[in-house]
Amino acid sequence: MRAKVIEVRGLKIRSGEREVVRDASFSVARGEIYALLGRRGAGTTALLEAVAGDRRAASGTVRVRGADPYAARDALPAAAVWRDGGLFPGLTVAEVVDTWRRWTADPLTRDEALRLTGLAGFADVPFERLDAGERRLLDLALALIGRSDVLVLDEPTAGLDEADARRIWRILRFVAANGVTVLLATHDLDEACRADRVGVVDDGRLSVGRDPVRASAA
Repeated sequence: MRAKVIEVRGLKIRSGEREVVRDASFSVARGEIYALLGRRGAGTTALLEAVAGDRRAASGTVRVRGADPYAARDALPAAAVWRDGGLFPGLTVAEVVDTWRRWTADPLTRDEALRLTGLAGFADVPFERLDAGERRLLDLALALIGRSDVLVLDEPTAGLDEADARRIWRILRFVAANGVTVLLATHDLDEACRADRVGVVDDGRLSVGRDPVRASAA
């Protein structure tokens, strides 16, 4: 049985007076890809932010490798790729990666990061010339530079065509096979079905272990 890397228990998250996550509980094992499926505004992004250490819970617990990610976010960071991605005008791909590496302890080499994400031939390409799929691959390269064994992604293939989505998923499968735990949020049923397990989020409530096709039709 694989060790649990992410454990969420009885989690509640508020935004002002509104409760955006209600008593959510789930766990994700080492090397597993877990998808949170929900409509926009359902609470999936708030759950990701709590696991990434970017949002404090109102109550309940979040543990990543046994530690509270909010309290220990500098020491135990989860690598994250957010939906909007980064903007790096005036820089080449190599310059973006090299800058990111300078901020990271024990980073992958530039060549390793670009080869892992299929951008080995793009080092000298200006950021502005990258298409949407290539920009998402660059975001993923930056997330993986720090060698984190936890990867959090918000709508990783939103706005991408099927070919680019397949490229992203090949990388996710590769890193998961090498021990990285992947937690992602999506509004896309087809994307959720590519994950190892799916939790369905509706109005802040998480239903764990349901079949995603039946859950979406309910």
